[in-house]
Amino acid sequence: MKAKRVLLITTACLALMAPALGMAAEADSYDEAVAQYQQGHWATAYGQFMALANAGDADAARTALFMLRYGPQLYNSHWDAIPAQVRRWEQLAMSTQGRSTPVFQPVASR
Repeated sequence: MKAKRVLLITTACLALMAPALGMAAEADSYDEAVAQYQQGHWATAYGQFMALANAGDADAARTALFMLRYGPQLYNSHWDAIPAQVRRWEQLAMSTQGRSTPVFQPVASR
């Protein structure tokens, strides 16, 4: 449990430092975060989504909020964020900014 807490604090600190270090919220960064998520590297993905959300990425804010809220139930993990971050992410999440959603292509039934 102590190792998880250290990992959580380290991830949060790195995510907070990312904007200060000049890491821009680029499409490649978002795609990398999505890839980490899809591979089950949820702590890494959460840290990347946090950094992107802190830099103003609305889609990353939506994902970070989801992961923060449902971490215990879905990922068996507790992540943290500063209340001011959460408020900012909520504002971003309510905006109309974001990437376009791919058009759904249903699979033909037999």
